[in-house]
Amino acid sequence: MNQQMPRTPFSTGLSGSARETEIRLRNIFAGPKKRPPLPFLILMFAIAIFCGNLVSCRQRPPEPSLVMETQYYDRNDNYIEIPALALPAGEENDAVDAINAALNDLRSQYGDLLDNSYGFVEEQCLFYPSTTDRYLNLLFYRDTFTSDLNTGHIFSLVYDLKEGTLVPAEDALALAGLNEKALLDQVTEQVLTQIARDTQGDDLRLALYGLTIEGFRIKANGQPVFYLTGRIDDVDDAVRDDVSGADYLYIWEDRAVTTYDQYSGKPSPLVPAEETDRLDPPLWNQWYFAGEEPVGGFVQVDTPSPEPYDPEVCLYRDGFSTPIGPGSWTDSMFPDFEPETSVFKEGEPIYQPGDYWENWSVDGGGDAGGVSALRYYSADSGSFSLNRMETGRADMVTPRGIRVGATREEVLAAYPGLLSDEKDWTWAYPDDYLWYCANEDGIGPHLYFYFVNDVVYMIQMVDLFN
Repeated sequence: MNQQMPRTPFSTGLSGSARETEIRLRNIFAGPKKRPPLPFLILMFAIAIFCGNLVSCRQRPPEPSLVMETQYYDRNDNYIEIPALALPAGEENDAVDAINAALNDLRSQYGDLLDNSYGFVEEQCLFYPSTTDRYLNLLFYRDTFTSDLNTGHIFSLVYDLKEGTLVPAEDALALAGLNEKALLDQVTEQVLTQIARDTQGDDLRLALYGLTIEGFRIKANGQPVFYLTGRIDDVDDAVRDDVSGADYLYIWEDRAVTTYDQYSGKPSPLVPAEETDRLDPPLWNQWYFAGEEPVGGFVQVDTPSPEPYDPEVCLYRDGFSTPIGPGSWTDSMFPDFEPETSVFKEGEPIYQPGDYWENWSVDGGGDAGGVSALRYYSADSGSFSLNRMETGRADMVTPRGIRVGATREEVLAAYPGLLSDEKDWTWAYPDDYLWYCANEDGIGPHLYFYFVNDVVYMIQMVDLFN
């Protein structure tokens, strides 16, 4: 049978001649003898240039800038720092819009404080911005006036400058080579190990509860730092309640865990200064750790006069609607007075540095027909509160209508069953007097009526605290 393969234009035939075979193989490996046509070369060169331009034209999206829209500091230790992101004119970005919406929501949570900060103390939203070649990190430490058994909390937003996107926590975990469970397990193990060291020799059984990832930032080397909160308490309070549970803020960085000590005498920055953007005007983390004050100083809180401790122990002045009593003070009651004042150096107690006691008097004091007072100045609030006042003026009156010149019968009719003629204190005026105090133990605001010939010649208010 003839097994010879037919010739085709797609095959190279081999003859039995060794010379012919050698020539054919050389031709195969040598390739065509002619140079490709010039138009073909030009086309290939143009295609290469075009493809290169496609790669080079994929530029970074427009970079947003930080604008400090809210920067507020007052003397009640309320500090609020919340920025906004601004793109170049005509540029848009969905991620930037989402970040600004989140920042506006954060700002709205401090709306009441920013409108009127009276009544707010130590409300803080402290901003730590940090920018790398790849990421813009917006990290906020949020705290409020609580005890040292509570902790501050973290809010964070991370923007990818290269991709123009908001970085989710899952991507940050992936950069660390972890998932959420692995991170929580690492932190739990290290925290419990440290607790075991700290309590070695103590018969305590403690556990970590509610460990939660609250935020993160991404450093210049592309590695994330995570911020978590958790609570340390007894394993079972129903069995043994050895400790008061407390909340803590933990920082995970390079697989090591530290506890952020916010209640030390001088707290450390949440983000190292060398990794934090320097803004102008300076942020809290810039001026506080430098021992300075904010640009322009602190806002002086417009503090309305507080109400007297006991609404029965106060005095009104004819023509004025605001009362004065222990716990309150109002200068508006005395616009025509030119009081004499002096610091009462022996006054105690002193609650805070900068506080002091002050003597205040008009027309020789209460027992001379004028007015005298002992008041306490609080440096934190920048205001006074009344401790004691005497008046011999007939234009000052109690809520029940008793003033200097009233008779004993009128006093007893106005205050039936509320007065005692027993002498409870003889430290100031050992005269004939009647007194009122809502507290049976005699501690708290007192109202005294002093008599000469059964007629009131002086009224006194005093806060007798324990």
